Amino acid sequence: MKGAIACGNRYPAEAAQEIFSLGGTAVDALIAAAFASGVTEAALTSLGGGGFAILYQAEENRVFLYDFFVDTPGKGLQKPPAKLDFRTVTVKFPGSSQDFHIGLASVAVPGTLKGLCEIQNRHGRLPLKEIVAPAVHFAREGFEVDEFQSYCFRLLAPIFSAEEEIRSIFFPEGKPPEPGTVLRNPDLAHFLEALPESLEAFYLGEIAAELDRLMREGGGLLTREDLASYEVFSRKPLSYSFRDAKLLTNPPPAFGGPMVALSLKLFDEYFDKGEFLSPAHIHALAKTLVTVHELREKVVREDPFRALELLSRPRVSRGTTHLSVVDAQGNLAALTMTFGEASGFLAPKTGIVLNNIMGEDDLHPRGFFADPPGKRISSMMAPSLCFTPETGLALGSGGSKRIRSAIFEVLVNLVWFHLPPEVAVSAPRLHFDGEVLQVEPGVPKESLEGLDVPVNVWSVKDLYFGGVHLVTSRLEGAGDARRAGVFRVF
Repeated sequence: MKGAIACGNRYPAEAAQEIFSLGGTAVDALIAAAFASGVTEAALTSLGGGGFAILYQAEENRVFLYDFFVDTPGKGLQKPPAKLDFRTVTVKFPGSSQDFHIGLASVAVPGTLKGLCEIQNRHGRLPLKEIVAPAVHFAREGFEVDEFQSYCFRLLAPIFSAEEEIRSIFFPEGKPPEPGTVLRNPDLAHFLEALPESLEAFYLGEIAAELDRLMREGGGLLTREDLASYEVFSRKPLSYSFRDAKLLTNPPPAFGGPMVALSLKLFDEYFDKGEFLSPAHIHALAKTLVTVHELREKVVREDPFRALELLSRPRVSRGTTHLSVVDAQGNLAALTMTFGEASGFLAPKTGIVLNNIMGEDDLHPRGFFADPPGKRISSMMAPSLCFTPETGLALGSGGSKRIRSAIFEVLVNLVWFHLPPEVAVSAPRLHFDGEVLQVEPGVPKESLEGLDVPVNVWSVKDLYFGGVHLVTSRLEGAGDARRAGVFRVF
């Protein structure tokens, strides 16, 4: 079957190509690419985190959305450990920095592994063994670290060097791997090859027991009961119509999708007319970004469902990767997954890096460990579909707090200014961080004059501003160069 993929690494693209050559659909290619990403995009994601996927089945004209994000851990604990393993690290970007927390207590209940297997079981055409075969090969035979992954490993060096077990796999020479370094993960190859039996061991069996033991002895919160009770949720996508387009995106309890839709609504109110990157365009973008930030701080952080109300009434004045796939039948699929920035630990005997999502402050607005065990954590991730009179789009982004800004701005470029996909994705972006409007190079100086907030213009484009990968039903698309983007038609 013919198809196309946009993603952040050549290995997931190769996995998709292999699956298409076997007659697989967009869903088959997406899940194979996601497993490959969990191996080869090791500085951005893993199978030990969580994510979301949205699927469009053209023949039935149906959309499915799956939530396999992480849960708050701690089910069955009589009392928390006397001392939690919860450490602060600072990740320094070229123009800014952000604090994260790692350690065993930063690990939330992982859902990616179960989510990928369940989606494939429900919607895939090919058997799971064929789907995971490319990922098994990359884990066993090795994958070459590219310049972008090397850069990410340097950013996350305090995390990937925190414990000997993770350091031995990803920093084999005791330091972040240089471009061209070949990394292997034989335990992960063995684990993937044993699917679906190893899936049961991870959530219900021997691996679950060893994870529980690791947590009890080391100051973590994850339990066997957490793993055994974890569920993948099927949700109704959030639908929002704007101009002549329709957005279908991730609904609450995730707040990224509602924030993208709200941003589109506000921009439509603020922007009258003007050329691309004109003062009118940039001022409307900036005002939208500031307003959405303020509304989230005041309202949405208290209750993400309030975002839906904001869409239907008059206005009052983080390591993540994404994959988008389309096939010749017009089926579209988008998936975003993350492990945060990694906890510094592996699940025993699996080679799977455990997440640190309990340590991301943006996802815990009421404070760390404030929510009860078993609660699905909110997320900024927003894999989305967008239908225009001309085509259908599958898109999404990594980028922690910048996800909503990146997706929103690319949609503006596509729908308001009718830019082709590669230009829409590569165009300079803005993000309001709560104090300063961060701006990529390429915005005319005169367009930034007269703004009501401080402005910091970066000297380079950077992964800080997200990584939007998109495909269209016309087999067009773009991979974001900020995150080593790849776009391939097979």
